Amino acid sequence: MKKSNLMFAAAVIFAGSAAFAGEPTVAEVTHWQLQAVDADGIGTYDATDKVIVTGIVLNNPEEILDPTPSSVAMGGQWQIYIQGEGEDHAGTAVFMGQNYSVAGGSGNYTGEELLCELCRVNHDPNTGYTFAAGDRIRVTGWYKFYKGKLNVNEKHQVEPEFDLDIELVKPAVGLPQPETITLDMVKNGSDQYIFDSTRLTGCEYYQARLVRVDDVNIINPENWVPDGTVTIRDNTGRTFPVKLGIGDGIARYDCPTGQIDVIAIFDQECSSSPYTGGYRLWVPNYDGNGLVLTSRGHQRGNLPGDINTDYTVDFYDFAELAGNWLQQRAGLSGCGE
Repeated sequence: MKKSNLMFAAAVIFAGSAAFAGEPTVAEVTHWQLQAVDADGIGTYDATDKVIVTGIVLNNPEEILDPTPSSVAMGGQWQIYIQGEGEDHAGTAVFMGQNYSVAGGSGNYTGEELLCELCRVNHDPNTGYTFAAGDRIRVTGWYKFYKGKLNVNEKHQVEPEFDLDIELVKPAVGLPQPETITLDMVKNGSDQYIFDSTRLTGCEYYQARLVRVDDVNIINPENWVPDGTVTIRDNTGRTFPVKLGIGDGIARYDCPTGQIDVIAIFDQECSSSPYTGGYRLWVPNYDGNGLVLTSRGHQRGNLPGDINTDYTVDFYDFAELAGNWLQQRAGLSGCGE
């Protein structure tokens, strides 16, 4: 037996012994093990109550879901994707929401409680470091099947025993190199999703990982809005949905035109069984470069006060500053006060 398998088995045995003391079982698993599915696309991992997964953060959470407390629907929400490394060819979404009762859970966080929880999961408990895309982290938590994948989450429970725990392993290791794919690797000749329950080919092979699709066009630019969905098409006629994040670049810049590339997180949200569809690319933010639908982080220019990143400090920057005066980002501002 391989060393990694021996370690996994030992962890499960140790975790199982804790059950006799009334504690939840827990094991460190790979993303590949956690994301296993059956022929209907339903997650099959159930060896322990909780899991520990390690990987690289692919996104800043506030660029894909709004963490602002609210009484509407799920309210404030927080989600990151972490990608496995080396032979661990998979990734996992980590989610937290406010109003779990709307999804059959028990209880809701108040606005103040949610802000406290957001501050906790956004920062390393040992150093206070603020997590960001490109960090290597370790997450310990419960898990729940959601629309085609197992998310690490709070099982829609607000009680402290269901809290997520996130620790920094190493800061700023950098985003993984995106895997270049073509749409014929994830769509067949009839433009239908390719589903393989072994996860060795098709959409499942890339789920929750960073990918790059070259030489495509956006065919419905009228849908270009934050939190909207556009469709890309390649020269074979295959198409794929692209979910737009809520990073400020989506609102600031126009939809890129002509032949472009896309760098995105490969995601799935399939609304009903069998969970063999609903795949999409998720782009958290856009930096307006015109050729690649992605965000490269900090812009050129480096002028203090250049809020709209047009390389000039002028009235337009002041207008943006005034429009956002005294606004705060939930879960990142006021922590520890």
